[in-house]
Amino acid sequence: MANRAPTSSSSRRKSDGSGFQKKPGQNKPAGKKPLPEPTHIGHFIMMLIMKVCRMILFVDTSVKIGVYLIGVMFGSIICDLFVVPKTIFANSRNPLNQYFIKLGWAWTFTFVTAYIILTSLVYCCRDIPRMCQHILRIAVGTFWWYTCTSMFVHIEKVVGLCTLSSHGDKSSCEEAGRSWLGFDISGHVFLEIHCLLIISEELKTFKEWKKLGMILEDEDLKDKRRVSEEEIAQGQMNYKTLTPYIKILVLCISVIFVLFEFMLLISTIYRFHTLSQKVTASFVAVICWFLSYRVIFRSACPFPFVPVMPGYSLLNFMKIS
Repeated sequence: MANRAPTSSSSRRKSDGSGFQKKPGQNKPAGKKPLPEPTHIGHFIMMLIMKVCRMILFVDTSVKIGVYLIGVMFGSIICDLFVVPKTIFANSRNPLNQYFIKLGWAWTFTFVTAYIILTSLVYCCRDIPRMCQHILRIAVGTFWWYTCTSMFVHIEKVVGLCTLSSHGDKSSCEEAGRSWLGFDISGHVFLEIHCLLIISEELKTFKEWKKLGMILEDEDLKDKRRVSEEEIAQGQMNYKTLTPYIKILVLCISVIFVLFEFMLLISTIYRFHTLSQKVTASFVAVICWFLSYRVIFRSACPFPFVPVMPGYSLLNFMKIS
């Protein structure tokens, strides 16, 4: 048998000069992870503000209802038993009452309507009939506000009595310098809880806003959802263009939300109304919320003039709870 030629030591070494044989895949230089771009101070502040807004707005609506009802009930009882220190808010002519609560539905209507329009432009991809279904929710809210506050005024007139029996109606009684003793359901408490619950429901779409952006960037979106390429492109463009304005609206609505909760506390602790009047107003507001967001809007009706739940669209980006 012929002897094998000895293998030279140089043939056993790699070209890098080391005496050890490299393992497969070791030829590639070790790369470093790219460093993220430095965060701009304005971007950081905006992220912090949005975090605070989310903490304020995204408490479960059912939890808020329980807190509002229990707060109004027990808060009124405690404040009837103990003397509350007088502040500027004990006077019904305080600035927040005059310029915020008395125009409370106007503030809510303006900012929530703007929010619904901008967000539905994104997830409805400018489908006008579908957008109408979302915008009509604020019309239902307006109907409840007008109907209930008018009903409260009518009830007070019908069931009330004048301290002077010769005057049978409220206007003549007050003109005579007498007091009208009626069941005056608190319009302030109703309005405050009504607006708070509407804001809580409508802003749920912003909780899933990042998820919506990822869905719109999905390359297989056309196959997963019943949407055309044109609709997808429109949604992507609207998302990038309108998101900064939507964030500004969320910030403004968060401020309105905090003011409503503060004024609900003021309406509870000061004796503008009796316990029964405030509790009745609270339950009426919750009933309006239930009929709207748990009955009427859940129909998912395809007709353009029937309101649907917030976020309802072909993109299916959020769970309709």
